[in-house]
Amino acid sequence: MKREDYSRVLVAGGGIGGLAAAIALRRAGCEVDVLEIKPTWDVAGVGIIQPANALRALDALGVAEQCLAKGFGYDSYRYMTAEGRLLQDVAGPKVAGPDRPAYNGIARRALHEILVSAAREAGAVLRAGCAIHSLEQGDQEASVVLSDGRRERYAMVVGADGIYSWLRRNVFGQDLRARPTGQSVWRVMMPRPDGMTWGAMMVGARSKAGFIPISRELMYLLLVTQEDPGTVMPVQRLHVLLKERLADFGGMVPELLAAIDDPAKVVYRPLEVVMMRPPWHRGRVVLIGDAAHASTPHLGQGAAMAIEDAVVLGDLVRQGLPWNVLTDVYMQRRFERATFIQDASFRIGEFEQGREPGLDLFDLLGQARLTVAAPI
Repeated sequence: MKREDYSRVLVAGGGIGGLAAAIALRRAGCEVDVLEIKPTWDVAGVGIIQPANALRALDALGVAEQCLAKGFGYDSYRYMTAEGRLLQDVAGPKVAGPDRPAYNGIARRALHEILVSAAREAGAVLRAGCAIHSLEQGDQEASVVLSDGRRERYAMVVGADGIYSWLRRNVFGQDLRARPTGQSVWRVMMPRPDGMTWGAMMVGARSKAGFIPISRELMYLLLVTQEDPGTVMPVQRLHVLLKERLADFGGMVPELLAAIDDPAKVVYRPLEVVMMRPPWHRGRVVLIGDAAHASTPHLGQGAAMAIEDAVVLGDLVRQGLPWNVLTDVYMQRRFERATFIQDASFRIGEFEQGREPGLDLFDLLGQARLTVAAPI
């Protein structure tokens, strides 16, 4: 089989998936340009969960140890009632290695800095304040006009431009839009209580509070609530609104409320999903991460799935597979796995909103742990 030349690759999007793809493709020998529409290589957000399958994929990119050094490793989740009564203490699979934790919590900014630095050190060219203006596809390459007026040619264009992907909309069709789930998530960073060396989820009647350690000093609190789609929260009152929604929770929550004192530190986001049918490629464009399979955060697997996409894509490019073979194998290795995680996450949200009352939550969580423990 003749090896295909993927010497020049464009990655659209400089988030977790895009930077992971840049690192993976540079390690596969490609010249890589990364476009980020924002003018600086900065990121908003609070914290992020890295389950062991994410750590395994990050290890393939050479950055797992840096993430562990900057984050906080833990091995289990304590599931509780809204009053704080323990339901189950569930250990996660240690698929990144016996000496590594089942989960790593890390500040979103710290992860971004690690990935940006690794992409640059690998030799990727990072262009902030730049995006795709137009794209024409041929049999062997794509011709791209950038927003700064330059015209470039690439053997492959990787769409890592997120849930509102320009590439998905313009290459795959206008009907593929993100749709709201009826839930929203609130996040805020605060000091980590002494002795909290585990993750926690407190399940209420129509909301769920979570606590994720992200360093020796810090954790973040998350709250998933039901909100009417289209509701705009006044940014100057986000801390007040969050505390109001936490009023029904007991356990450790009341003593944490005083730390929620600044609306600028609260990140609020309605939950949306993109359920894209296969294939995730067309012409010389291939989608990864949220551009193809944006999920809700109920399993903490969204970023992990994007990083795995990137690692698999880099592996296939390294093999020099012909484009039609590469894209077929990419779908074989990624579609079923990512779709299961997306569907399971969505079903948990439906359960929390009373729309799937018969769901066995802990059985589904167990299935998800087995799924992500399998090799990619």
